[in-house]
Amino acid sequence: MGPSAGVDSGDDSGGEVDDHQKRAAQGTKKERPKISKQKMAEIQRMIEADKRRLEEQKDMAVEERNKIQTHLEHKEAELRKAKEAQSNLMRRMEALQSRIIVGGENLLEKAEAQEKLLEQSAVELERQQRRAEQLHQKLKEKEEERINIEEKYNSLQEEAAGKRRKLRKLGTMYLQAKAELDDVRSEHVREMEGLLENIRQLGRELALYTMLIDHFIPKPYQELIEQNVQWNEDIGEWQLRCVAYTGNNMRKPEKEHPPSPVDLSNIYLSYRGDEDKMTVSMKQSKHKPQSATKFRGDSGGSRYTKSAIRKHAR
Repeated sequence: MGPSAGVDSGDDSGGEVDDHQKRAAQGTKKERPKISKQKMAEIQRMIEADKRRLEEQKDMAVEERNKIQTHLEHKEAELRKAKEAQSNLMRRMEALQSRIIVGGENLLEKAEAQEKLLEQSAVELERQQRRAEQLHQKLKEKEEERINIEEKYNSLQEEAAGKRRKLRKLGTMYLQAKAELDDVRSEHVREMEGLLENIRQLGRELALYTMLIDHFIPKPYQELIEQNVQWNEDIGEWQLRCVAYTGNNMRKPEKEHPPSPVDLSNIYLSYRGDEDKMTVSMKQSKHKPQSATKFRGDSGGSRYTKSAIRKHAR
C-alpha cells in the first residue's frame, strides 16, 4: 500500500491486515470444496436426466431402476455436500471480514481505498512522464526544423538572426515544459505525502485499538463480544445485545437502614459531697461487668462527649 520506509507505525496495521488476508486465504484453501461450479452444474444436469429417465421409462426392469435410483441418490448427496461446503466457506469469509471492522469502519476497505489512490497516483505520474516525453519529442522536431531552415538561409547574417530567434523560442518552450514538469512532480509528491500520512494515522489508530483490546479484554471474551454485538442504524454505532440486563442494571437496590438510637439507660450521674467532681458510672451488665468512666466537671455540672456515649452504647 505504499513504500514501507515511509510508514512508521502503519507497518503494524499493514501487517495485521495482511495476517487477516493470509488467514482468510488459508481458510479458503482448507475449506474449498473439491467440486467446482462447472462440476456441480454437470452433476445437477445428470440428476435431472436420471429423473427424467425414471419418469419416461416406467416399464424398466426393477434391477436397472434400482441401480439408477441408487446412482441418483449418490449424486444428490454429493451435490448437497458440495453446496454445504460452499455455504460454510462463505460464512467463514464473512466472519473474517467482520473481525476487521473497528469503530464501525472497515479498515480493510479503507486500506484498499488508499491503495487504489496510490495506484491512481502512479498512473497519473506515468501519464505526466509520457507527456514530458512528448514535449521532448516536439523539441527534437523543432530542432530538426531549425536545422532545415538554416540550410535555406542565403547569408550568414540571416542565418545568425534566424538562429537567435529560434533559440529564444526554443529556450522559452524548454523553460515552460520544465516548469510544467516540475509542477507536476511537486503536486505528485504532495499527494503521496498526504496518502502516506493517512496510512500512518490509520496504522497508529489500529495499533492503539488492538493494544487496548488485547490488554484489557481476554481473547475468549473478545470472541464472546464479537458474537453478541449488532449494528445500530439509528445511532451509527455497535451495541451489545441485552446490555440492559447486565451489571449494575440488575443489582438489587439496597435498603437504607436508619441509625440506631443511642441507649443511655445504663448511664447515671453521681456527686460526692463538697468535691467538684462528677462520675459517670455504668451499671453492671447481667453477663459482663463494665468499669465506670470518670470525667471532671466544672462548677458541679456534668460534661461528656458523644464519642464516649457511643462507645458505652456499643
